[in-house]
Amino acid sequence: MKKFTNPIIPTETDGHTADPYVIRHDGYYFHCCCRLDGIYISRSSELCDIGSGEEFKVFDAPISGNMSQWYAPELHQIDGEWYIYASPLVDEKKDLHTMCVLHNKSDNPIGSYEFLGVVKGLENTWSIDGTIMEHDGDRWFIWTNCAEMFMTKMDSPTSITGPHISLMKPELEFETKCGLVNEGPAVLYRNGKTHIVFSANDSKYDDYCLGIMSHTDGDIDNPSNWTKHSCAVFEKTDSIYGPGHCSFTTVDENDEIVDYIVYHANLQSGSGWTGRSVWIQPFEWDDNDMPVFGKPKFNPTN
Repeated sequence: MKKFTNPIIPTETDGHTADPYVIRHDGYYFHCCCRLDGIYISRSSELCDIGSGEEFKVFDAPISGNMSQWYAPELHQIDGEWYIYASPLVDEKKDLHTMCVLHNKSDNPIGSYEFLGVVKGLENTWSIDGTIMEHDGDRWFIWTNCAEMFMTKMDSPTSITGPHISLMKPELEFETKCGLVNEGPAVLYRNGKTHIVFSANDSKYDDYCLGIMSHTDGDIDNPSNWTKHSCAVFEKTDSIYGPGHCSFTTVDENDEIVDYIVYHANLQSGSGWTGRSVWIQPFEWDDNDMPVFGKPKFNPTN
């Protein structure tokens, strides 16, 4: 990949630079994001160019009222078809956000998406930041309800079944500095291990950061078989604030596949939700198959 400087997408006030989700497919990078008027997907051949890639609007949101506010869309390919999971304001009077799903039957992520409604099993449930985890042939849905993170088995790409299992809640020092929230789960797999990288603290504040919970053995739906690590794995520096809500992809560099994290962060302390911009950087793995993210950097490849 060519050299780049962070942030790769400067701050925009319409939500484009919050909660970045990138997936690599057929030689392109697809960046799924929300704007004030709906959901967009951009396509670029270089990861660092996702902010200037060809952009397609795949869902129109109403200007006000129910279904007008959408957050943190994720683009997933399941059984050769494409799904977008996001959490709109489904009931303005109740201030209720609930995970919903859109479906594109083609094998091309840039296509016509049909709005299918609320993920079945989450009706009338506050649920945001939904993502998917695969394990031993089963598919699981992971999401946040207020401060707490849950997981439930999926019986289809649009439906969950069984109990809502409490996976984690904010308890440790690094995740209780400014607001009790565990959100934005992103799944990483490495040599038989499964990790959930999550965002901790209130996303409006500089101490927003990333933590990690790891599963290595036993039933994956048993919370006692998961270990939350005691410290943040990616956090603010003296000049970069509130790094969080990430996704992961890969880049081919010098005949080697390199893992990259895509995240949002702020350039100014105290700028909150309006200051977020999109950043990327490579990361490595230690001898215990744990990701090593280092610190947020402006020029991470130098």
